[in-house]
Amino acid sequence: MTMMPANLRILAVDTSTARGSISLLEGRDLAAELRLFSIETHSARLLRSIDFLLASVGWELAGIGLVAAGIGPGSFTGIRIGVSTALGLAQVLSLPFAGISGLDAMASQKGLPEGRIGIVLDAQRSQVYYAEYHKSLRRLRRSGRPLLCSPGDLGQRVDPTNLHLIGEGAFRYKDELGASETGWPRLLEADLFLSASIGRLALTRRRWWRRGEFLQSEPLYIRPPDAQRPRKRIA
Repeated sequence: MTMMPANLRILAVDTSTARGSISLLEGRDLAAELRLFSIETHSARLLRSIDFLLASVGWELAGIGLVAAGIGPGSFTGIRIGVSTALGLAQVLSLPFAGISGLDAMASQKGLPEGRIGIVLDAQRSQVYYAEYHKSLRRLRRSGRPLLCSPGDLGQRVDPTNLHLIGEGAFRYKDELGASETGWPRLLEADLFLSASIGRLALTRRRWWRRGEFLQSEPLYIRPPDAQRPRKRIA
């Protein structure tokens, strides 16, 4: 088995939500990070922001060893911008690419307790994305498939026993979820800008890396794009 260098340089991007971010990591260590708040400007700013961040630490694109991107869930447009940009860079530079779920990235953040962790992301339209994980000292395992549902429905479906909830949706809809900072389910703060967590998780998932002339990645939309939804027939 080929060992990865401890100082592998990683470019990680996430534009799946309005809280977009770009990170440069050397191994697990964060070298630089840029946070961008606004989906509308991700397309115009992303490549310029990557150039700026590289220049700020004196890195060259040629020195990057891995490109990682957040594949969602989130905005269809935002996911497409981030993933297509990362895939393009990886393909042009003949670099490996890793697509990482924002749910997985948030659950993998340092400082979270062991046990049950529920990620609640605001999906807009009075809905949330939800995924539950079990975290132990050496392993993070997702329980079941991610959901898209109303906060009230989620509050009825999940077992609150010893469940920690993190994510913007958990705080926005804490009343519907029956969550607080002292009872169960219990609210915990987490970093909502995910590119650094995406880069670190990508480093540990080498079997997920993709290489080649025709790189592809499967976005995690959960909610189908508007164009794919069946329209109501007009009599």
